[in-house]
Amino acid sequence: MVEIRVTTCPKDLLNGPCGGVLNEECEVDGRECPWVRVLEKFKMNPANLFEEHPLLLELEDLVNGDSIPRASVFWQNLEKGKALSVEFPVAAVSKPHESLRVFRGISADLITVPDNPLGYPHYDPVAVACYLKSLELRSGVMPHITAKDRNLNALTSELRTAQVFGCEAVLLTTGDWPSFAVPSRPVFDVDASNLIRLARLVFAGVMPTKEVLKVEDRPRVASVMNPHYRPKTEAKRLARKLIAGSEAFFTQVVAARESATGISKIIEELKKYAEVDVPIIASVLYPMKEEVKPFLRALGIPVGDEPFEVLLEELKAVEAVRGLNLIVSSRSLEEWLGLWREAREIIEGVFE
Repeated sequence: MVEIRVTTCPKDLLNGPCGGVLNEECEVDGRECPWVRVLEKFKMNPANLFEEHPLLLELEDLVNGDSIPRASVFWQNLEKGKALSVEFPVAAVSKPHESLRVFRGISADLITVPDNPLGYPHYDPVAVACYLKSLELRSGVMPHITAKDRNLNALTSELRTAQVFGCEAVLLTTGDWPSFAVPSRPVFDVDASNLIRLARLVFAGVMPTKEVLKVEDRPRVASVMNPHYRPKTEAKRLARKLIAGSEAFFTQVVAARESATGISKIIEELKKYAEVDVPIIASVLYPMKEEVKPFLRALGIPVGDEPFEVLLEELKAVEAVRGLNLIVSSRSLEEWLGLWREAREIIEGVFE
């Protein structure tokens, strides 16, 4: 175990880099990200993982074995290379009964519940995920759980809740910086890699109190990849997540051919550190409105002029991409449902 400390991170992350870097500069204040340089020089091997909570290392000694990964239509289709998830429309749903309209109007393998996208306060994703599970519909449910604003105890509670209430998967990430939207100082107790480690411990029945619980099955563990990062740097970030226990990667929004190409380059670099055939789920935005493009570029996301169909064809050609995560952009539920149907028809025309 290698212990590295960086004390100049604007987010006070002590155990590894986040995904909020644009041209090697921090999204918070524009300074050079101190973690990028550390990671570029760092020599990866299966024994190396930055350590923030020594407790996690102690808990690993209590693990007797992995619990059974929870069966899901999404994972079955992921293995076939044609999985489809859709992001729950947090901006368009304001009443519980509207959730039923969403599910009656779509046919996705998995519903992902985001955690306050871009720092804008919405709903608690685990609470929403548990409500959606109570509806007993065909689609699986995957809440996003972020390290932002949660200490180890709070994260453990959310992970345990997702397991007990039947979520098919969890998406684990550092979390978006909130101060762009509200004057709030975030708290980061762990980074994404150590959050993944914590999840695998909890899902194996090992709690931070060192209590060992009996568990039968667990959610699948997914994390995030940034196809817009420099391939050598991003490959090392992904290697850390694989070491920690990630089983799949959801990309940040892919809105240009160059990002699809970036996925392939990152995976080639990743093969230097891990011999794992890890599935990639590419996140795509529909529709690509003109007013959205400057906003995406400000976040460091390249935006192309190619039609949605062409972008899908590019992603289909990437061997590692086994599924799509569709993000429909609308604050009106009626419009959202109509756009979903449009996007689904286009996707079926390309991938079926």
